[in-house]
Amino acid sequence: MPNISEVPVLIVGGGAVGCVLSMELARRGVEYRCIERMPGPGRESRAIAMHARTIELLDLVDKELSRRVLERDLWCKGYVMHFLRDGERTEVRPGLDYTTVDSRYNCILAHNQSETETFVRDYTRSRFGKTIEYNTTFQDLTLDADGVTARITHADRGDEEELVRCRYLIAADGINSRVRRGLGMSVKGKDYAGSFFQNLDIHLNGFPDWTEYFHYCVGTDHFLMVAPLPGGYFRLLLSDRGEAADPTITPQQAFMRLLECHFDGITMGNMVWHSRWETWVRLADTFRHGNVFLAGDAAHVHSTTGGQGMNCCMQDAFNLGWKLALVLKGYARRELLDTYESERRPVAEQVIWAASSLHDIFMTHGKDVAQRTRTMFDPGYTEKVVNTCSGVAYTYRNYVEKPAALTEVNGPAVGDRAPDIDFEQGGTLFDLLRHEYFTLLAMPDDGNRSPVIARMQRRFSPVLAVETLPISQALSKRYGPSDGRLILVRPDGYLGFKCSADEAHLLEAKLERVLTI
Repeated sequence: MPNISEVPVLIVGGGAVGCVLSMELARRGVEYRCIERMPGPGRESRAIAMHARTIELLDLVDKELSRRVLERDLWCKGYVMHFLRDGERTEVRPGLDYTTVDSRYNCILAHNQSETETFVRDYTRSRFGKTIEYNTTFQDLTLDADGVTARITHADRGDEEELVRCRYLIAADGINSRVRRGLGMSVKGKDYAGSFFQNLDIHLNGFPDWTEYFHYCVGTDHFLMVAPLPGGYFRLLLSDRGEAADPTITPQQAFMRLLECHFDGITMGNMVWHSRWETWVRLADTFRHGNVFLAGDAAHVHSTTGGQGMNCCMQDAFNLGWKLALVLKGYARRELLDTYESERRPVAEQVIWAASSLHDIFMTHGKDVAQRTRTMFDPGYTEKVVNTCSGVAYTYRNYVEKPAALTEVNGPAVGDRAPDIDFEQGGTLFDLLRHEYFTLLAMPDDGNRSPVIARMQRRFSPVLAVETLPISQALSKRYGPSDGRLILVRPDGYLGFKCSADEAHLLEAKLERVLTI
């Protein structure tokens, strides 16, 4: 007879999604278990690009988290494009300029995914005493009206079985998600036929170009990325039609052939890691089945071009974590969980657009380079790609309900991210948002504060902090004039509502529809 246990949330998968979701639940006092079939944390670098919005979200949790990644990782300004056509080299510097991103983190942060996951795991363990259970494999589940019963096995206990009864189960178990397949949840997408991929992490001697940029190198029949990494080595990513997979040559020889097409004077040093893989586009038809939610690669997969994958996956967890916590603690109605799919699936579609668009430019092997790259020079194209890949363009504005009677006020729209600012008096806006639940920002004005604000502060105090903002030019520039307007910022740093001071009752009605207190 298997052991039987109960827990409000079971997270299947201890990668980037599982790490972030664990942290988000732990810091809100929600009991959970996170299981991972592998014997321990991954040590390979895998994803190497962290974008502005992901850094902002870590910053919103705790300045210590963003400080750690910034201290360890490399601040890169964007991408240089190198083209090879009929033996002639041309360049675009920069091809994608991330210094234009509307964030204090206007960069691509070159990092090792395994180290980023370690930072988050260590933070969760040191602050909340919670850890991931390794050597633990999800086998199958049964659903009922009140929750989920999952059967798991423990490899370090002779494959001992356990039945875990949970209210919600989160499938963070990757592209081949056993949870998703077990439930028969369908996915749609396409394969990149005729493209083969390899990674090589290696020390390069004499790299002659800018090391504060990623480099995309494109020929008619190949693509090569060269990116600096913490630790003094480089990530090389190769895509071709299979030539580099020739069993008679080593990975170093395959990569060196392409490096020599685009750069002079490079020699290779010690190899750190090598891998081969295929890539696909996959998007689940739905991100939810009863009380089971798909997150990360279990829900969406796309080309590596643009480096969005890990970022989008982590942001799934930031979106879902606070909603689960509010519902499980009895502060919010269960319908709040319906907004996870309605918000995150369109973002996944935006991510797939940017990745596929760049993939078609750089990895449609066999087509003329000039023809493929023409799109890059369309007006506004590179700006749109940069803002999408960085995450600052992700918005829920089309999926957040607003009352018809609401008067529009300027500034960021409801559903947009709340941009950080530096107050002239000292401190930042993020300093006021760095807690577990909602923040009501009251813009300064010359009148008396609406009594509705005081009532909301008393009524919703367990999940609502009210901050009266100082007069600030930086604030007015980003959020509108000092007219007493009210801005509700969600726990994940997006605007949940915005109204003029005399429409505070509409904000209160909005909170009433979401919350139960």
